[in-house]
Amino acid sequence: MEKNLKQYQAIIFDLDGTLADSFHFFLSVLNQLSAKYKFKSVSLHEVEYYKQLTPREIMKEMNVSRWKLPWIAKDFIQLMKERDEEIHLFEGMRDHLIELHKRGYTLAIITSNSKENCQNVLGKELCELFSHIDGGSSIFGKAKRIKRVLNILDVSKNQAIYVGDQTTDGEAAHKAGIDFAAVGWGYTSAEKLKTIQPKVVLNDLATMKEFF
Repeated sequence: MEKNLKQYQAIIFDLDGTLADSFHFFLSVLNQLSAKYKFKSVSLHEVEYYKQLTPREIMKEMNVSRWKLPWIAKDFIQLMKERDEEIHLFEGMRDHLIELHKRGYTLAIITSNSKENCQNVLGKELCELFSHIDGGSSIFGKAKRIKRVLNILDVSKNQAIYVGDQTTDGEAAHKAGIDFAAVGWGYTSAEKLKTIQPKVVLNDLATMKEFF
C-alpha cells in the first residue's frame, strides 16, 4: 500500500467497530431487542452475509422500521452502559492512538454511541488524547456532526479524515467534504466498503500504521 502522502492535521474516528471491538456484544443485544421491537434476529451463520450489506439494506432485510431506530439505539446504549466491561479496544489500538497523539495529530471521535459509553471504553488516560468526543449521532446524521467538529477543532476540510467501518460513515465524510478511511475489521466487510470509494481501505492495524 502506498504511504499517505497527504499530511492530515486531524483524524476523526468512529467508535464501535473502528476503535472498539463491540460487534459480538452488539449481536447479542440486537437479538435481545429483536423480540421487544419485533424485528428479525440474526444467527451466527448469517453474520458474514449481513456484513456485505449497508445499514439501510440491513434494516430492510430485518424488517426494522426507521422510526424505531432512536428507541433501539437508546436501549443499546443503556445496555452497553450496564455491561461496558465487555467492550475493549482492538488489540494494539491503544498504543497506536498514543503514538498518533505524540506525532502531533489532533484526534476526535464522532459516534452513534453515547459520549459516556465512549469515555468508559477509552478510560481517562486515552480520553485526554482526544480534543473532542461527539456522541449520540444518528447513523444517518454524521455529516452535520463532522462539519460541527471541524469548526470546533478549527481544522479545514482538506486537513481532516474520518475513519469508520460502515458505508454510512463514508457517505457522511463525502457529504461533509472530507476524506474517508474505511477499516475492514468492523461491522462491514472491506469489499462492501470499497463500493463507496474511500481514500483508503485499512485491512488491519498494520495497514493503518502504514497510512498514518
